[in-house]
Amino acid sequence: MDEYEKRKVAITRYYSGEKISSIVSSLGRTRQWFYNWLKRFELRIDDNCWYIDESRAPKRKPLKISNDAERQILDIRSWLDAQHYAQTGAIAIQYEFRNRKLIPPPIWTINRVIARNGLNKVPPKAKQSHDYPELFMSTHQMDLVGPRYIKGDGRFYSFNIIDVETHTCFTKPIRTKSSNEIVRAIAEFWHEFGLPDALQMDNELAFRGSNRYPRSFGSVVRFALSQGVAPVFIPIKEPWRNGIIEKFNDTYTKRFIKAKTFVNFEDLLNESKDFNEFHNSHHRYSSQCQKTPNEASNQGNFNIHYNGNVHEFNKIPLETGVIYFIRFIRSDLKLRLITESFDVDELLKYSYVVAEVNIDTQSLVVRQSNDIKHIFPYLTPVDW
Repeated sequence: MDEYEKRKVAITRYYSGEKISSIVSSLGRTRQWFYNWLKRFELRIDDNCWYIDESRAPKRKPLKISNDAERQILDIRSWLDAQHYAQTGAIAIQYEFRNRKLIPPPIWTINRVIARNGLNKVPPKAKQSHDYPELFMSTHQMDLVGPRYIKGDGRFYSFNIIDVETHTCFTKPIRTKSSNEIVRAIAEFWHEFGLPDALQMDNELAFRGSNRYPRSFGSVVRFALSQGVAPVFIPIKEPWRNGIIEKFNDTYTKRFIKAKTFVNFEDLLNESKDFNEFHNSHHRYSSQCQKTPNEASNQGNFNIHYNGNVHEFNKIPLETGVIYFIRFIRSDLKLRLITESFDVDELLKYSYVVAEVNIDTQSLVVRQSNDIKHIFPYLTPVDW
């Protein structure tokens, strides 16, 4: 006996005078089930279909966005795509609606329209952290982009730096990877924005100094230490550890470098200033509750600004401070810095450590979770 037959039999037996308890017991059903189908029978319109399941589809269909509203969303998205530096997500589209004195659709509506028209992008998969150490609260991430070329005016690099907390950026084209040019660019940003606790960078030769003399640190490290800023070098071949500047580099390349044609290097310098101003006053970040970098910076930013001339010295004195290297220990149990390696305990295998080059004590301290695991002598040329 199928389900439909049980429903018809139950009602027939009930009207024949049989007790409900006997009916539900013999059919293996509950009283609630019986009363549900008794009610359906009593309210029936057609004797031939009262026992058939009704559709469970929603009684009301959700409201569909009008064609005009969808076209407005797509038009604004297309307009933002055409702007050299603009963001193109749902938040940016909402703000553009308001700029045009229009009532903006909800975020989820904009996202549905973008997805329905194939304009959304798949977010990258997150990397496994392996308990990656976080060292400082206030950090600037720095990188070099290039070489790039201007037709008829040669090669250039772009020095890019960004404040992790507010996403305030600074870009400056430079002709070479000279450490002196990099130091001047850092000094310009720190004069405008203020000093961080740490300057985080990859293991680029121009940042660290020399392969021939790996313990003789270059101008970038010396300048940072002279201002009380800790230089932090991320793990070798792990650029995602500088994730904020790497993502910014992608925006910078797509929205600026590839979006414009530059007459010469001077033109590039001027356009870079415009890009910096546009980014810091218009780009909005979810990590900052949709504030722009300028809006985020205006809330409790009491940075000390650099106003010296140390960056102009031919040789910046190295007198005190600590240089940090974050490293991942592999199966060979080697801690690799620049061109040197140190043997470490097997308990550190497949984990991250922080190697601290201490200028004052002339030592290399290896820590994990702030616990000292090793101390090695590490003689560094200084200017005492």
